Amino acid sequence: MRPVSVPTLGLLGALATLFGVVLSRYIAGRGAVFPVTGWFTGLLLLVIAAVLLIVGIPLRRYMKESEERVHTPTIAPRRHHIDMITAYRIVVLARACAYTGTIVGGIQLGQFVFLAFSGIGSPVGALLPTGFAALCGAVLAVLGVIVERWGTLPPDDGDSEGAAHPSAS
Repeated sequence: MRPVSVPTLGLLGALATLFGVVLSRYIAGRGAVFPVTGWFTGLLLLVIAAVLLIVGIPLRRYMKESEERVHTPTIAPRRHHIDMITAYRIVVLARACAYTGTIVGGIQLGQFVFLAFSGIGSPVGALLPTGFAALCGAVLAVLGVIVERWGTLPPDDGDSEGAAHPSAS
């Protein structure tokens, strides 16, 4: 599985921001009550980021110890353990957080831009919570990319040309 592409996330974020602006203009143009993001959205995104960081740190420690063992082999038992299924789940969670943070943060940024330029919302009641949610979405997206990179396996030596393993025959 290839790591998530940062330019793809940037394009997705730009599209989500455009969608947020268009959706906000549509809602305000119909004369409906404009739903303003509360502080809870940003706090929820930060809680998700904290959970991702908590489950990602053991993966980072395991991968760092594996890298150290390649450079300085030892017969000492491992200090950090993680099974491959758990590592895969953490990487998939990180990827999902990267996409979620990008989309939610982009939509919130679009609403923030609309509120800032239209003058509909008050600075404390509308702009600050919406900007906070957009910032927290960006934090979740960046953390998702970082944690996913922590789980990247190094390329195998000698297998890049499609040579079969001796045990595969």
